[in-house]
Amino acid sequence: MLPITLRRLEVFVAVVEAKGFGVAASLLDISQPSVSVHIRTLEATVGTPLFERKPGVSPLLTEAGQTLYAYAQDTLARASAMAIELGQGRRQLRFAAQRFVTTSLLPKTFEAVSATFPDIEVIARTGTFEEVHALFQAGSVDLAFMLSAAYNLPDWHTGIMGRYRLAFIAAPGHPLALQQRISSATLATYPFISAYRGSYFERTITGLMKMAGVSPPTIAAQAVEASTVRDMVIAEMGIACTLMRSVQKELSEGHIVELDVDIDPMYLVLSYARNKKANISEIDQLIELVHKSENLLYEYKN
Repeated sequence: MLPITLRRLEVFVAVVEAKGFGVAASLLDISQPSVSVHIRTLEATVGTPLFERKPGVSPLLTEAGQTLYAYAQDTLARASAMAIELGQGRRQLRFAAQRFVTTSLLPKTFEAVSATFPDIEVIARTGTFEEVHALFQAGSVDLAFMLSAAYNLPDWHTGIMGRYRLAFIAAPGHPLALQQRISSATLATYPFISAYRGSYFERTITGLMKMAGVSPPTIAAQAVEASTVRDMVIAEMGIACTLMRSVQKELSEGHIVELDVDIDPMYLVLSYARNKKANISEIDQLIELVHKSENLLYEYKN
C-alpha cells in the first residue's frame, strides 16, 4: 500500500479548498496531471473515491473524502506545529491576492516584510479573483486583498485600502490616439482587448463601461494577465480599458497613450478581508505595511 504522505494531503486539501483540480494546480504551481496523480494515489490507498466527479461541476467530497479532509487538516496543522516546536519551522502568515495586486501594488511591501517579520514565514498566494475568493472562503488564508468595483464584497468582512483609476489606452499610431473628448459611442466602434471573457475582472470592467455608456464592443482578443493586455495594445491589436497603475511605465516611455475620453473617471477599489479565526497579530502589521508602502489612504481620499 502506498503511504499517505504530507505532500499528498497538501494537494488533496488544495483541491478541496480551491474547488477544482485546475485551480489547485495553479495555486500549488504544479501541473494538473500531477494533481490528478496525487488524488488517484490517495483514492487507491484508502480504497474508495474521495470526490464525486461530474462534468461542469466542482468536485464534491464523498463521505470518505470528508473524513480524510478533517484528518488532513489536523495532520498538516500538527506537522506545522511540530516543525515550529523543533525549530524547523516558523509561524506562518498566509495571504492571497490577485496577480495584479501582487505584481503592481505589493512589491514595496515585500521589501519590508523580511525586516518586519523576522520570525514569521510569509506565504503569498496569487490567482484570479475567483481563486483568491475560494481560498479566503475556505479559510486557507489569513488575509486576502481584492480589487473590485464594489466597496463591500458579499459575505466578506472587508476594509477599504484605496482606489485605482481605470484608463482607456491605445498604441500611439491608433486612429483615436490624437483625438480629444472621444465619446462613448465612438469608443464602442473600435475593437477592444479584454480580460479573459467570463472572468470576474472582465465582468467588472464590462459593467463599468456599460454604466459609462460604452455599449459592448467588438473583442479582438482576450488575455488573463494585465501585462498581456498591455502588450497586445502595444502591438496595435486593439484598445483596452485597464488600470492606470499597470501601464504607467509604458505611458511614460511613449509605448502607449491614454485616450482623451468624454467619460467620468472610473475606479476599482482595493479591499482587504481578514479571516476572523486567524489570531496572528502580525496580520494588522501587514495591512499597515501595505497602507504605508503604497500610500493607499492618500490615493483613496484623492
